[in-house]
Amino acid sequence: MKRINDWKIVSTGLSLAVMVSFSACQEDSEGVTSSADEADAIALDEAVADDLFEDIDLLSDEAADFEGDSSGGRLENEETTLMSDCVGRGVERQRVEGVFTKTVTLDFQEGCEGPKGRERKGTMIITRVTDTNESTYTVSTTLQNFYLDGKKVEGTRTRVYTTVEPGVQQVQITLANGKVTLEDGQVIERNGSFTKTWNRDSGETTVEGSATGINRNGVSYTSTITEPLMYKRSCRADGVFMAVDGIRSITREGKADVTVDYGDGECDKTVDITVDGETRSVEMTITKKD
Repeated sequence: MKRINDWKIVSTGLSLAVMVSFSACQEDSEGVTSSADEADAIALDEAVADDLFEDIDLLSDEAADFEGDSSGGRLENEETTLMSDCVGRGVERQRVEGVFTKTVTLDFQEGCEGPKGRERKGTMIITRVTDTNESTYTVSTTLQNFYLDGKKVEGTRTRVYTTVEPGVQQVQITLANGKVTLEDGQVIERNGSFTKTWNRDSGETTVEGSATGINRNGVSYTSTITEPLMYKRSCRADGVFMAVDGIRSITREGKADVTVDYGDGECDKTVDITVDGETRSVEMTITKKD
């Protein structure tokens, strides 16, 4: 018989409340084991990092298309973050021997809220380099004293874009010196290399690759996507921005491996976490705590 338990992972300083509902695949037990707690915590850290850096990528893409005071690009869309009065914007351009470089600096005032309700403050510097002799372009994002929903995010995110066929774009992503400082001072460190494939027509994005880091409890880990993670544009309307398909394997220093299965494509926030031969279905809803 499966036993249903409701519990919370709460990081007070982080101001996150993560409601987790799970059903254990084993027989009744007296509660969640320490190993299970730790497995869920490291899966949460991966979810937090994915969420923050994915949001930064989307904003960087928006900024890379920004054309100053002109009416071109995405600036016409009043749903974009860059339309907000609380964002200072600067653009510099340079062209040398067929290489076009555009640098966009975004300065967010404290409490600056985007169209999706996320608060940002600090500076983002986005540099887009386009070589007219090549079929690729590069977007690099550097963060300076930058906060997203109260969490300080650091590091340099570099993405190389290639069109592989009409309507399909591939992105090689590198994260260097990635760091998330939670409001209580706990730190998540992450470096990674990923390949993202985006199908404009279907609105589906798949991601492959791996990351290494140190979680908030000081445990070193390696996270490898063993089956491509899938993100769906159609799921955003339901408030689901995380992967809805695919598998990630996490190895930890001195601890049991963890497997995270993101499902079969349904627009939900449920994942199956397996550690020590035990599997639980976990709903990861990350919200700001009141």
